[in-house]
Amino acid sequence: MQDKSNKNTTSTKSDKTLAKPIVKAVQDTTAAPSLFQNHLLTVQSAKPQLHITNYDYWIGGILLSLYILFVWLYVSNRKKLNQIIREFYISRTGNRDQFSIGNRASVFLSIFFVTTLTIFINQGLAYYGLHLFTDNAIFLGIVTALFILIAYGIKFLSIHILGHIFKVQKAASEYSMSIFLFCNVVGLFMLPIVVCLTLMKQVSPVVFIYTGIGILVVFMAVRVIRTLILGFNNSRISKFYLFMYLCTLEILPFIILAKLFILNVR
Repeated sequence: MQDKSNKNTTSTKSDKTLAKPIVKAVQDTTAAPSLFQNHLLTVQSAKPQLHITNYDYWIGGILLSLYILFVWLYVSNRKKLNQIIREFYISRTGNRDQFSIGNRASVFLSIFFVTTLTIFINQGLAYYGLHLFTDNAIFLGIVTALFILIAYGIKFLSIHILGHIFKVQKAASEYSMSIFLFCNVVGLFMLPIVVCLTLMKQVSPVVFIYTGIGILVVFMAVRVIRTLILGFNNSRISKFYLFMYLCTLEILPFIILAKLFILNVR
């Protein structure tokens, strides 16, 4: 009996010794040499400093404002937005006062067009390292926006004057409306392109630049086709003068810009 009890006590003692956790010896690292000593780096400041990048925060603020404006416009004028997009592709003879310059949705969409096209042009110039007359991005953006506004203002005024001279006010009004709808719709389609070009750094900007150019070419072609249809349906408009107008004021400026772009990006 004593042997059995001795065996039991020895077995329990051995179990307790086995159950004890194995504690490894921890190496003392307080005396180890610091990683921040014996190197060739020079100390700039003993205190931590904030790292501020050279990102153009004003572009982010403008894009955020455009997004808020688009959400508000979509919620409050969703039906009118759909009508404007359909009207650009399908010419109807309905009431066009809702697409006029005095309409609230049309005014905001014109702001979209000028702003998105300005940012697209400036981002493209910055990517290819093209400097026009200044290195100040804000000043260049203001000048670009003013140039777009003045160019389209002169265009609308010229169409209005020519319509009165040749007694084709209705056709001139239809053509002005086609240009105005072009601006409104292009501004909406260029917004995601501009956002991706500005903020998405994982994809090459060339993808978004050529995508934006493709969108502009497609919409320009649609506008030219609509102008041809409008001119052929009106017997009072000379087909020769219509052809000369399209070549000089619609197609030729676009060809010149494309040629300058190709020569400068090589």
